Amino acid sequence: MIRALQVGGLLWLAAVVGLCDQKKPAKAPPPPRPPAAKPNVPNKGGNGGRALGPRITNPGSPAARLYRMTPEERERALEKWPLAQQQAIRNQLQYFDSLPKDQQQVMLSRTERFAALPPEKKRAFMQQMQAVNQLPPERRQMVVGALRRLQSMSDSQRVIILNSPQFQNRFSPEEQKMINDLSEVMLPPM
Repeated sequence: MIRALQVGGLLWLAAVVGLCDQKKPAKAPPPPRPPAAKPNVPNKGGNGGRALGPRITNPGSPAARLYRMTPEERERALEKWPLAQQQAIRNQLQYFDSLPKDQQQVMLSRTERFAALPPEKKRAFMQQMQAVNQLPPERRQMVVGALRRLQSMSDSQRVIILNSPQFQNRFSPEEQKMINDLSEVMLPPM
């Protein structure tokens, strides 16, 4: 009887070792990711045919202060920043330099409008930019999309849109304030 148990135990052990020793089939590599969509291309399809304007950038950013400088002046100014920030600023400058001249002019106009604000309005503007960045992604996308659409409108068209029931129903009072406050700088007359 003991001998039968020993033989049974050895057979069971051999079976376990044999099962553990089997090679697992190799996993197929995951399919390649599709290329990322270009983020700043105007969208004319998914929003009822209304074209979005250029991407919203912060006119109070360090890069905005360097827009008018020559490449040599920019490099001298960049040397004063920590390495991590230098790369972020270079990316922003590269984006600016890639824009058509009319869109560069819009960004320069925003920068000048921001620079002309009194200190308390600059602080309020920067707080609203931070508030937009802290919104949940879907709400942030809606607010930024509204700003991008509004920036291509005349002042009178913007006033009509901002006072419309559709606008007021779509955005919370806080989001409406963000859009109104940011529009003081972000939406220069075209």
